[in-house]
Amino acid sequence: MKIATLIVILLMSNVGRAENLLKAGIARVEITPSTLMPMYGYANRKCGPANGTHDPLYAKVLVLESGDTRLALVTLDLGSMVSETLQREVAEKLQIPVLLLAASHTHSAPSFLPFGSSPVQSPEASAYLAEVERKIFKAIAEAKAAMFPARLGIGRGTMPLGYNRLLQRDNGRARALFDNLERIPYGPVDSEFVLLRVEDMSGKVRVLMVHYAVHAVVLGTTNCKYSADYPGVMQARVEKGLDGTQVMFVQGGAGDINPLFLARSGREDEDFAVVQKMGELLGDEVLRANSRVKPLDLVTEPFRWKSEVLTFEDRWEKGKSLEVGITTLLINRELAIAAVPGEPLQRLQRIWKEQADVPNALFYGYTFSAGGTWPGYIPDLRSAAYGGYGADVTTRIEVGAGEKIMLRHLTNLYDLRGMWRDKPGQP
Repeated sequence: MKIATLIVILLMSNVGRAENLLKAGIARVEITPSTLMPMYGYANRKCGPANGTHDPLYAKVLVLESGDTRLALVTLDLGSMVSETLQREVAEKLQIPVLLLAASHTHSAPSFLPFGSSPVQSPEASAYLAEVERKIFKAIAEAKAAMFPARLGIGRGTMPLGYNRLLQRDNGRARALFDNLERIPYGPVDSEFVLLRVEDMSGKVRVLMVHYAVHAVVLGTTNCKYSADYPGVMQARVEKGLDGTQVMFVQGGAGDINPLFLARSGREDEDFAVVQKMGELLGDEVLRANSRVKPLDLVTEPFRWKSEVLTFEDRWEKGKSLEVGITTLLINRELAIAAVPGEPLQRLQRIWKEQADVPNALFYGYTFSAGGTWPGYIPDLRSAAYGGYGADVTTRIEVGAGEKIMLRHLTNLYDLRGMWRDKPGQP
């Protein structure tokens, strides 16, 4: 009698239980240039082209599928990435309509994209972009062809390895402090990292995606070797600790956040030792946080997303405009991603994390997803008012654009959740 009752209870518990729809595929490919190209970032870099490679640069791919919907998340050891060609080909040839190209923003990568409004590229730069596009496309195709049933998990940790470089001065205006060699934790910083874990149905961890917001500029202007900077060290450290796991890094709202560990001696061995230290500190904390990852509910419905291109005025040159592509993505109604290209400042990340009405809100800065240009720095309103590097100096986008972008993401998120009705609700 007791056995029969137990069987009935088990059968009843399965009534209405939806089937897990999630599948995942992974791949990686090295994208270190075969030639010595000009280096990314740092207008005052002390060398010309790169003089070698310290550690390889990678593109890592995670393809997710739920029902008849698919998306591809690609993390890149690059300063920035823009490719409408890749976006179009992945959609048309692989039937993957959502492609997020997330650059770590390492300043020790090659410079190969047009700068600012200039469309001019060297033949070497154009050839490298085409090579990277081919490699990423092939890796996405490989990931799609080797998909497995999967489930997601979320974990969190805190590691204060950054400082806010926009410091208010005696005259009431802000200026950037680039060389904080005393490691003073200035200003507001979001020190949380979020882990998105992908497991197969046996429980093996296949992907661990680390979301963190600190500029990848431990290496300074004297470095002339290709390097993934601290995110590369962190990923290698965690992959060593989690055998068989692909570790990926997503940069957040780090536009005004510099690393506390700065390698500025000009002596290669000493500087790369500093990079190693910061990457290992973050990696060890990620490994500890991985033990606290909690599984999310099974994915039982298709992905929902909205991609669009927003137009903003140029802040300084009247009559000119910038087109900024964004993507808002909702997975199973409990995980939402806001993808923003360019360099958003940290307050914009906070807006999303605090106001997105879902259990898990992930912010993807430095991420090309929906066409448009690379808008450079995107300051929040307060930072734009006080000024400084990335707040008014070196900016192009109109005042208030950051908040407008985040408001659009929030509006889209409520839309994806089916919250906007065609008539008023109950009084």
